[in-house]
This record gives sequence, structure tokens and C-alpha cells, in this order.
Amino acid sequence: MNINCPECKSQEIKNEGDGILSCKQCELIFDSGPQWTKYKPTVPSPNQIDIQTTEKQAASKIILKWQNETRNGNLGSRSILMASEEIERICNELKLGDNIKESALELFSSSSKVGIVRGRSSEKVAAASIYTACRMVNVPRTLDEVASRTSLNRNELSKLHRLITRKLKLQIHAAGTANFISRFSNKLRLPKIVEEEATKTIETLEAKHYSHGISPNALLGATLYLACKKMKIRRSQLEIAKVVGTSEVTLRNRSKQIFTLLNSK
Repeated sequence: MNINCPECKSQEIKNEGDGILSCKQCELIFDSGPQWTKYKPTVPSPNQIDIQTTEKQAASKIILKWQNETRNGNLGSRSILMASEEIERICNELKLGDNIKESALELFSSSSKVGIVRGRSSEKVAAASIYTACRMVNVPRTLDEVASRTSLNRNELSKLHRLITRKLKLQIHAAGTANFISRFSNKLRLPKIVEEEATKTIETLEAKHYSHGISPNALLGATLYLACKKMKIRRSQLEIAKVVGTSEVTLRNRSKQIFTLLNSK
């Protein structure tokens, strides 16, 4: 095969099928597409840079170490590449760090080995892996936030998350709604007293078991709105609803219910 390995320049290349090649010397797995034929080890001048190659190289620092998983497990080369790109895209949009990217890739790899990927879209399992990775380290991201970046709805994402958790026997603590208050409060540029008041309200509601089965987004929005009203901080229901990802009508109805519950004897 007349092609050099982009890593070690060896010509001992093995065709893995489905457009994927591997180097027998350094065991790098790479796509046989045209971007590799344009790769050069020296830094090219600006007008020589191929945009597609540059983007792939930028993402590859995290992805490359997972490519070798394709040689040792049940994971297909095309699946890991597709999942890697999807994880990179979603994490960048959600401003998630490299630790979440790596954890999500590991979860995807493990999910494939236990058969979760089989018969399912790699992109969907990748999205569920991101949400699961966030839950494992208590990074506050809601189902709706992750689902909105994919073709999944929140129920499908939740089911896949639970499947991954069960099949991989993960220990994940319940994500308290109060953990999300600070992030949404910052987005709304609210003072600390509003954040503290909203947190107290959520803790009271959870003690009364009101939050069970309630959309976290609506609960967060309603408690922030009520806290703003109590502290005389002006924020409209529409402003808050847009930030937390719920409708103005839902936020209004939930606010009325919570206000009644908190003030009932």
C-alpha cells in the first residue's frame, strides 16, 4: 500500500476495512481519506494549511489515545471516530473541559464492549456518554442542555444514560437541583443573596418531596423568579425561562404552585 503513516512515516500499513488503516510499527489507527495525504510533519505556511486537517489535528490530542481501543475490543474503527467527533462537538458547545471529553470517550468505549452501541446510533450513545460523564463528577448540565445539541429528546437521552449506568455498574449520586442554581444565577447576573434564597427554597421543596417528577429546569426557573421577587431584583419570567430552558407559561404555573406551597399553613 503506497501510503506513509502520518505518525512514524512507516510504509507498513494494514487495511482494517471501512476506509480505516493502521500502522504495524506504531499501531496508530487513521482514516485513509485525503486529509492524511496532505499531512506534513513540518509546520506549513498559512496558505498551505488544509483547514480540514488542522481541525482534525486540534481534536486528535484527546482522541488519538482512544483509537487503539479499536484493536483490542469490540469497538469498530468507524464508530470510535464518529463518537470522538460528536463528543468533541457537543463538549465544545457546552464548554465542557478535557476531563469530561476523555471520560465520555472511555464510557463510549466501555459501552461498545458490553453491546450498548450495537443497533444504536454512535452519535446518540456518545451524547449519553457525555451526560453520564457530567453526572459522575457533578458537573451541572441538564438533560435538556445535552439533548438540545443532538437528535435525541430528553426522554431518549435519559433512557440511554440509565442503560449505560446499569450495564457498566456505575455508582452515580443523585444530582441535586440546587447544584445548578449557581450557574444559572451567574448567567442572569443575579446577586449572591438571590442565589442563596433560591437554594433555600429548593432545599425546602425537596424536604417536602415536591420536586419528585418535576422538570428540574422549571423548578430552577421558578425558584429563581420567586427569589428575585422577594429580594426586589427585577428579572422577567421570560428572561429566566430562556436561560434555564423552559417555557414562560410553565415557569409561571410552577411559581404559583411553589408560592402557594411555601405559604400554606
